[in-house]
Amino acid sequence: MTRRLAAILFTDIVGYTALMGRDEAAARRVRARHEALVREHVSRYQGEWIEEKGDESLSVFPSALQAVDSALAIQAELAQSSEFELRIGIHLGDVTVEEGRVYGDGVNVAARIRPLAEPGGIAVSGPVYDSIKNQPDIRVRGAGEHSLHNVAAPVAIWFVTGTASTPEAGVEHPKPRRFGARVSLAALVVVALLGVLWWIRPVEVPSAAIRSLAVLPLHDPAKDENGAFFSFGMTEALIAELAKLKGLRVISRTSVTPYEDTKLSIQQIAAELGVDGIIEGSVMRSGGKIRITAQLIDARTDTHLWAESYDSTLGDALKTQSEIARAIAREVQLEVSPNELPDVAARAMRPMSSEAYEAYLKGFYFQMKRTREDTIRALKYFHEVIRLAPEHALGYSGLADEYSCAPTHAWSIVESELWPSVPAEMIARARKNAQKALELEPDSGPAHTSVALVRTFGDWDWAGAETEFKKALELTPSNHWTHYTYFYLLSFQKRFDEARQHAEQALALDPIRLDYTMALAALNTWTDRPEDAYAWWKKAEEIDPTYPGLHQAVISGFCGTPRHEEAIAALIGANTKYPEDPLILAETAYCHAVAGDSAPARELLAELKIMQETTYVSPVSRAMIYVGLGEEESAIEALESGLRERAFLTPWLAIDKTWDPLRNHPRFAKLIDRIGLPL
Repeated sequence: MTRRLAAILFTDIVGYTALMGRDEAAARRVRARHEALVREHVSRYQGEWIEEKGDESLSVFPSALQAVDSALAIQAELAQSSEFELRIGIHLGDVTVEEGRVYGDGVNVAARIRPLAEPGGIAVSGPVYDSIKNQPDIRVRGAGEHSLHNVAAPVAIWFVTGTASTPEAGVEHPKPRRFGARVSLAALVVVALLGVLWWIRPVEVPSAAIRSLAVLPLHDPAKDENGAFFSFGMTEALIAELAKLKGLRVISRTSVTPYEDTKLSIQQIAAELGVDGIIEGSVMRSGGKIRITAQLIDARTDTHLWAESYDSTLGDALKTQSEIARAIAREVQLEVSPNELPDVAARAMRPMSSEAYEAYLKGFYFQMKRTREDTIRALKYFHEVIRLAPEHALGYSGLADEYSCAPTHAWSIVESELWPSVPAEMIARARKNAQKALELEPDSGPAHTSVALVRTFGDWDWAGAETEFKKALELTPSNHWTHYTYFYLLSFQKRFDEARQHAEQALALDPIRLDYTMALAALNTWTDRPEDAYAWWKKAEEIDPTYPGLHQAVISGFCGTPRHEEAIAALIGANTKYPEDPLILAETAYCHAVAGDSAPARELLAELKIMQETTYVSPVSRAMIYVGLGEEESAIEALESGLRERAFLTPWLAIDKTWDPLRNHPRFAKLIDRIGLPL
């Protein structure tokens, strides 16, 4: 291994992807000509041609001037022939050379400069400018400082034009070498789809396949609000596409969000998330134009396996996201299971206007925040998507997800036109939108999950729900939300071993998702493992002590026990964020009641009775308080009312320890039988 200062030159062919779509044979000829041309001029100016992958090449030079002269000579020859156009980026920095491979921060900076060049142009960094600024035949134009992804400080960029100097006479030019480029079927397939725009170092050990992956939040250099929505959507699109690959564990967006502005290295991030590979990239948006870059890195060796840069318009953004995600999925699939490449031929995308797509991105962005206020914002945007693009599945799927996941929220929302609160109306809206999404996109795993949720919480159709969950996991095996919600169906049926597997899988896919951590706390409570339940509860509390969902799953396990005060503290914390939430108030009353403190329990019960005149209060919540007070008949009557309303909390009657005092009551047994669950 040696380190040295070098000028790093990257090139890529402009419009190569479009050419591949029109004329594959012509694209191959252009790529061959590109390699020959770059090799020739790199050699003439005493550079070393290192690697070519798809339509991109990497070379290094002893000096910045030699690299710029080579670039000017290349662009001059292309300008005369009009064969094709190149973008060229150059940086002067420290590189590491090891067994014919070149890498390091200098290489990364140069790679990020190259997309900033105009078609047919050359972009260079400040250190290169300092080396060439006094050359009479070279002209430079400042482009200001740019924040490059994973580069600590902004980099000054300059655009270069002019005339190359004549190479030194009598100098024996080094023979160009090609260092161990990996040639693979997957690489050729990806080139046929989009064109691969990154030099690749060899992956020498087939057994070291990538089995787990994290997609870091795509960087938005402009820090623009609309750009943030788009980069958020692009990140999720990559995760969703990769989640379809069997044998690959893909970490969800929630767990990678903390690394959005981190200074940690790729290897440190991968170690914390427990993954083999990392995808990082950026989204640059200017007006209606978009440039997306992404690269796949083997974090175990810090090896760049794949990358691409793609120009599009906002109106085509949906198609762009799908194509890029599929291209990356192909390359990852090679590492996972080379003999089972998925069918990633681009589907025909229903057209969607830029206004509709903007609305969807904003709806999805707020939906994933999962707070009261953001849920309402998300619903508004999804309705706007349907108004603007009624034949597209995205808006319907968004609404279905919001309405069908209502039982899993740690809070309630005041009834409104957007949020009816009454379970029957909520389920009706979820069913309508889920079925429409599935009709428009039959192969959508998330749509099947939405249908499964309707059948679970609204229809109590356990067999039908399981069919939909299995179909969803067949389509998207790494969908953490599907694993999590399937966990509840299995738990309701007391199939606890299977439920645990899916809860653990959900948590493996999203390691810091607190509701998944609390799901394991609940499961251990239901299966009489209070110490394990407590350990999971405390683990969630360590991650985020302000998380309002900390009160869930611990009420029946710890209220009235030696850990009663901790349970009450969790309820108080939840109520601080969502005051006057009916469910949290009912759980607080229950907790007081089972501890023998009936006065505050009855005060809260009276408060809920007043509240239900203006807000939906689940009869199951009231029944919980009656159980704590020992008023079994009142509890049964409230539960029967909840059954008629199909209240969301009803399926928990079969497993939650809260209801153990009623299990020998004949009317309670009939209730469970009507739900179709084991007593």
